Amino acid sequence: MRLKGISSLPTMLLLGGIIIEIAIAIAFLTYYFNVSNFAARLSAEALAAARAGIDDATIKVVLNKNCPDSSCPSPYTLALGDRAVTVTICKDTCAGVGKHQVTAVGSAFAIRRQMVAILEVDPVTGEVKVESLKETAL
Repeated sequence: MRLKGISSLPTMLLLGGIIIEIAIAIAFLTYYFNVSNFAARLSAEALAAARAGIDDATIKVVLNKNCPDSSCPSPYTLALGDRAVTVTICKDTCAGVGKHQVTAVGSAFAIRRQMVAILEVDPVTGEVKVESLKETAL
C-alpha cells in the first residue's frame, strides 16, 4: 500500500502558518503607523489650542489693561470643541513691571502643549504689544 499525498498536509500547515504570520505583521505595522499619525495630529491640535488661548488672553488684556482682576479671572479654562485650554495671566510679578505673562496649556486627549507670551502694556494708553511668544516644555 502506497500513501500518496502524505506530505501535502504538513506543507499546507506550514504555508498557512507563514501566511498568518505575514497577516499579523501587516496588522501590527498598520496599527503602529496609524497611532503615530494620530499622535502627531493630536499634538498639532493641542498646540493650536494653546495658541488660541494666548490670543484669547491677549484680547482680554487689550480690553482691560488691569487684567487679572475681578472682571478678568485668572486662571480660566476655554473649551474649543473637543479640546481644552487652561490660561493663566500674571501681571507685573512674573515678567516685570508693566508686563503680563500669559501661559496657555492646550490639551487634546492625553497630549498637552504649552505656550508662553509676554505682553507689554503701556500704563497710559493701554497699548498692548506682544514682546515674545514661544512654546515651552511642560
